[in-house]
Amino acid sequence: MTSYARIMPRGFREEAGFTLLEALVAITLLGLLSIALAGGLRFGVDAWARGVAHSDQLSRTTVVQGFLRRVVGEAYPYFLSRDPTHQYVDFEGTSESLAFLASAPAVLGGAGQSRFRLTVTKHDGLADLVMTLRAELALADGPSTAEKKTLLAGAAFVEFAYFGRLRPDPNAHWHDRWTGQAVLPQLISIQVRFPEGDSRLWPDLVVAPRIAVDVGCSYDPLTKQCRGRYTGQ
Repeated sequence: MTSYARIMPRGFREEAGFTLLEALVAITLLGLLSIALAGGLRFGVDAWARGVAHSDQLSRTTVVQGFLRRVVGEAYPYFLSRDPTHQYVDFEGTSESLAFLASAPAVLGGAGQSRFRLTVTKHDGLADLVMTLRAELALADGPSTAEKKTLLAGAAFVEFAYFGRLRPDPNAHWHDRWTGQAVLPQLISIQVRFPEGDSRLWPDLVVAPRIAVDVGCSYDPLTKQCRGRYTGQ
């Protein structure tokens, strides 16, 4: 009987399978390809995660800027005239703190006016921007009525500045302090810088208070300022 191998065509016998060397080469190439694909996939996942984190940080600073623009822009020039020789608005600003009266936005309840205080808190060479909120009619010594929130954390520095005319200077300039004045500053700047390597961004934020005069003022058309408050009598 003629064997099956003997009657098979010669070319077919030579191409019927892979040699051991060919199989090893194929396995090696497949392994290298798998490693390359896994590395590319890992790089893509890392890039996506960094992009999401950067987007979240950018969204956070954008929300904080929008909130500050809304609240600071609504600063109310409540006129205080307890001392006839020194009348001023209820607004105290330094380079590291800002206290004023404004309408609370809807996100914070939106019920009437509230006293806002923005403070720069420093720790470990970094600075946080902290907001304290208290309803206007709440007792000053009632800690349960105050809300405290950290708006920004881990900044390199946070600084306030005020543009306007301080008495008795006839010209308007930028100042690092605005207290005991008869009017609000024309502009309020909130500068923030982040540490090197921090991907967060803070475009220059300059806010112009929209309310110029306390509606309860007795307005003096000569000086264009308040000269006291209406008593209702």
